[in-house]
Amino acid sequence: MLRAILLAFGLCLCVPVAQAQTLQDLLQADLEAIADPSRRTVGEVLDVLVASGLPEVPVFLERWREKLVFQRAADGLFFYAVETDDGYSLIDITTGAEVGTVGPRDVTALLPNAGVRGVIGTALIEFQLMDPDLVRRTAAVDAIARSPEPEMLEPLRGAIPDESDPDLLTRKIRLERLLSARFETDSATRVAALQTLATDMSVDVRAVLNTVLSTDMRAGPALPDDANIAGLVTPGSNALSREAAYQMLVEAELAPALIPVDAIKAALIAAVTDGQVGGVPVATLDTDAARAAAYETLAATGAVPPLVTDTDIDASLAAHAFWLEYREADAAVTDAAALALASVGTRVAAYQVADLTLDALSLASIYFLAAIGLAITFGVMGVINMAHGEFIMMGAYTGYVVQLFIPDYTISLIVALPLAFAVTFGAGVSMERLVIRHLYHRPLETLLATFGISIALQQLAKNIFGTQARRRARSPRPTGSAGHGPIMTCWGSAISASRSSCWR
Repeated sequence: MLRAILLAFGLCLCVPVAQAQTLQDLLQADLEAIADPSRRTVGEVLDVLVASGLPEVPVFLERWREKLVFQRAADGLFFYAVETDDGYSLIDITTGAEVGTVGPRDVTALLPNAGVRGVIGTALIEFQLMDPDLVRRTAAVDAIARSPEPEMLEPLRGAIPDESDPDLLTRKIRLERLLSARFETDSATRVAALQTLATDMSVDVRAVLNTVLSTDMRAGPALPDDANIAGLVTPGSNALSREAAYQMLVEAELAPALIPVDAIKAALIAAVTDGQVGGVPVATLDTDAARAAAYETLAATGAVPPLVTDTDIDASLAAHAFWLEYREADAAVTDAAALALASVGTRVAAYQVADLTLDALSLASIYFLAAIGLAITFGVMGVINMAHGEFIMMGAYTGYVVQLFIPDYTISLIVALPLAFAVTFGAGVSMERLVIRHLYHRPLETLLATFGISIALQQLAKNIFGTQARRRARSPRPTGSAGHGPIMTCWGSAISASRSSCWR
């Protein structure tokens, strides 16, 4: 028994231990597909690399896509390379260690074309979505959002459960719904994704919905039973002109083509015999009607194809059907997309009404403030203040400057509102003490003096702040959170109001 155990142990020592494959081994196994890839062959290579699970694969794919992989001519091995004065410094693709230098003729750069780089990029995104680095995961999501492809749907779904960043998780879930709405093969899943988009008014959502609802104009003897039809089209309407409808029938070989004028003339010239065409003297063929009659004479003999008359066109149009057909064959999907798009359109319209209403109230409040200020000033003091609009502008710029130093929306408003009143009050008191007090009961002089002050204040604002309307400062947000652009506030409206001729 002991001898048997020792014999078995000895045999095990004699059997060579199989070595694990390295990245270089995988590449050498399909040398030609790596060195000279195509869209047809690169997919198989990528499947092998991804299935290997080697940690060096993502880096290799990145550098292969960026044309930073080289092949040594002596032995066909692949390396990363850094250009030096004498040639290239080779870096091992597995260990990342420098292995020596070679001349420029000793290595060949791998230069995959745009199509191959696109396929590599798709495979690379699968790694990046699960990368520990938040920046790389975010970049992968951005890449999918920029160029969505059906192959990206499953990797994106697989990356959702393990996502630790809440903001990026929200983006992944939303992006997964967008991709599902476009590329999912299961009808129920696709309909569910479209239903979740009914409350999202983003431009990319509307683009997806419009893509699902894209249509083509069709014509035929009758409506097909198996088509997903969006609606019927009447020839001669705004959607389809009479001429375009008949041309569709001609292209579908459902109606004879119209005879061009040049073809009529050429047929008549070819049929001239003894100065006549079909018994009609050539000298009389000086009008379109005469030439058409001569051509009809030739057509009656079968020498040329007959003309297509308006009556023929109307009969052909009446005998055929015209319709808009969805490119998406599943009616349940297009119905869900249509409902979602209608819901989004309703919400957008409601927000537009609210936005216009608030803008109108904001502008009206500024005009009301200016008007009531002018009326009170004239009624109490008997002074026509032509610089009244510029004082509104002064308060607006005070709020703008405060927000430059205090970006937080709430705190900046709390500070800006009383400070704007204080600054404007101080400027008003200064103008009254320095100018207006010396011109009481002299309306023309006060009008001219305040008009001059108005011009001076406008020019001062232009010199300091420029001539463009100013926007609110952006409030700081946590990294990775969904931010919104700067919001135009009443400051811009007030600035514009100060330059309006309504004060004049």
